[in-house]
Amino acid sequence: MNEDFKKRWEQYKNGELSESEMIKVEEELEQLEEYQDMLDQEMKDENWDLTLSPEKQKAILRYGKNKSYMRISALAVLSTLIILPLCTLGSYLYYGLGGHESKGNTLVQTASMTVAVTKPNIQVDTDSLVNKVQLFGIKTQFPLKKQIGNVTKVVGNEEVEMFFDQLKSPQVHQYNQELSQEERHFVYPGGIKEKSVSKAKSILKQLPDGTVAEAFLSFERAYPTRELYDKLKGYDIRVLWNAIETENDLKEHPYAEPIGYPGKDSNRIFEFQHPAQNDNEQFKAALSYMIKHNDWAETISGRKDLKLAKRLDYVEKNGVNVYGAVITGPSKEIENLIEKGPVKAAKVGEVELWNW
Repeated sequence: MNEDFKKRWEQYKNGELSESEMIKVEEELEQLEEYQDMLDQEMKDENWDLTLSPEKQKAILRYGKNKSYMRISALAVLSTLIILPLCTLGSYLYYGLGGHESKGNTLVQTASMTVAVTKPNIQVDTDSLVNKVQLFGIKTQFPLKKQIGNVTKVVGNEEVEMFFDQLKSPQVHQYNQELSQEERHFVYPGGIKEKSVSKAKSILKQLPDGTVAEAFLSFERAYPTRELYDKLKGYDIRVLWNAIETENDLKEHPYAEPIGYPGKDSNRIFEFQHPAQNDNEQFKAALSYMIKHNDWAETISGRKDLKLAKRLDYVEKNGVNVYGAVITGPSKEIENLIEKGPVKAAKVGEVELWNW
């Protein structure tokens, strides 16, 4: 061992070298280790009895530890680089296999139907949704749209995150101010006297002629769909959403949150299930589909009162009867309908400049 190496060896033991100098010393130690193996073999053959000094033993142990740490770190990085892509690929396959029946597409369909059935005049724009597959999960952002006049516009978005099959509560972001919780959209015709009609007419009277509005109308009784449309056909309005009678006790709970489906004049972003079916049959088909994914539907809607199977059974026995509707049209025409039509309660929603 030359003097220069001895000097560096002492500095190495005392931790006085830089990182690059320590690496150089360790490389030389690695060579010495090879020589040591050769000497050990020689010692066995010749029965030599040599011992290492305590300083050398500590240095070699330190070198062995460092080398072990480096190997473990390299193995961990290599494992991560291999395992993470494989798991992500597995997530893509888990949510994507099956085409139309895949888990990812089923989530989109369930979300679209749930929003359309539980949110008056709100629909999911399935053509503009954003999917992000994560490790063992998927995050989907749905744009939410509504129609006012003849224009369909984005009013917010709903973000849904899933871990395997477990759906987290969605985050909903509204871009417009919706009706407050105290102001219900509809009231069932069960004998409660409503003062909202006069308030709605007062608001509409103040609106200029060049505006179109959204209105939530509750009727004097529940009408079969065709009969209601016949009553409204004389007015220059569009029927955007129908609130359907789906339970027996609405008379006792006239302000219950509504269940319904897009109306005949809605700029529908999608067909529920079977485009060839009429609206009533599509509504039943949508309820049947949601029943298969009841937990998802409850989470997306944020409602524990859906009781979809019970509602579907009621509709099958009693027919599809409409007790409220979201309409849109010229403000003065809506005022005329409220004045002369079968309206028991009314609330004015959003108002836009003329686009009729």
